[in-house]
Amino acid sequence: MDLLEDSLNSTKNSTNITTKVERVKSFQDYALQKAGLNNGDATSLKTHLRCIKDGYVVDETYNENEHQIRRKQIVGKIELKQDEKESIEGAKRNIESVEIPSRKEKIKDFDSEIQQTKLDLEANKINTGYQAIKHYTYMTLVMLLSVYLILFYASAIYASFFRNASTLIELAGDDIALYLDSIFDIKGIFTPSYSLIIVYLGAFLFFAIGMIPHTMEGKYKKLKAGLAILGSLVVDALLAYKIDKGIHDLKVMAGIAEEDWNFLTSINFYLVLAFGFLAYLVWGYMFELMIKEKDKKNAHISAELLIKGLKKSIREERQHINSLETKVIELESQLAVLKSQIEHLKKDLDRAMLNPDLLSQSLTSFYMGWLQYLNGSIELNAKKEACTNAYDGFMETHFKITPSFN
Repeated sequence: MDLLEDSLNSTKNSTNITTKVERVKSFQDYALQKAGLNNGDATSLKTHLRCIKDGYVVDETYNENEHQIRRKQIVGKIELKQDEKESIEGAKRNIESVEIPSRKEKIKDFDSEIQQTKLDLEANKINTGYQAIKHYTYMTLVMLLSVYLILFYASAIYASFFRNASTLIELAGDDIALYLDSIFDIKGIFTPSYSLIIVYLGAFLFFAIGMIPHTMEGKYKKLKAGLAILGSLVVDALLAYKIDKGIHDLKVMAGIAEEDWNFLTSINFYLVLAFGFLAYLVWGYMFELMIKEKDKKNAHISAELLIKGLKKSIREERQHINSLETKVIELESQLAVLKSQIEHLKKDLDRAMLNPDLLSQSLTSFYMGWLQYLNGSIELNAKKEACTNAYDGFMETHFKITPSFN
């Protein structure tokens, strides 16, 4: 990290400080000259190769501005990657040192609470929170709503299937429009007849359907309950449609309505749904409150419900921990990718002095000039081998290639 910062700082400073750069027309001629001055020394060769690589000796066509722009671009990419890396490292540290330990501590607290609840149950110290007034209030409301729903569905079934149209028109008299708009037929469900057997049995059937969502158990309890409630809505909608259609037909028979009719625009359709389905939802809510309050009366049941809730919380916390651990693995993978990208960018920064291909050509041309000097005398053959090894090692280190000259 420190080496990278030094490299970035030196790059930034290079934009403000002009480095002395030597420009040459021919690297081969330049090498011949320098080899002569240093008597073909291998160490001197490596020094000059390094100067060319670092950009202190360049071709006369070298553009300093292009070089600086290229370096700035690479430095900018490195800084962005570093910022992203630091952000991910911070997120990873937060998960490992804060979030996971916090959730593990919650699990310990829940476990302790479970054990304490069991001890309190054995010592008869459980505070159930039971309130008799709430229990009996809920129970009274459930009973009244139950009677209402039985009568509602009985009236709805009677109005849908057993109401006598001709008799109704005859009895309506002068108030026929108002009389025919009556959604329910309360008088009909209290007038003795054999049809009332089906009417009341049907009402209890609908009431039993309403009980189904409150008996669901198992893994998909909410889904099953939701489907049961949806089924109740469909049944209530069918009843509402049947009642509204019957009212419209009566009006057509009485000559006070047109043939065209759309139940979706009829207020009667929605009123039946409101009096039926909404009342059923309220009844279900009151029924659940009554059961919960009744369970509080029993210390064992209350303790079981409390422990069940705590175990559910523990499962949820463990699921969160598993998710966080998975996220840590993902962050580690991202960090590995970013580190690799930063390393590649650092290498690009090292090579940013010149185009790598052009730089390799310049180094090769310089070495050819150096060899030209060494080939001029048999006495320099020993130095020639040392220079060849120095050049091959330099190219292998910086360009991963090993040129061969015969």
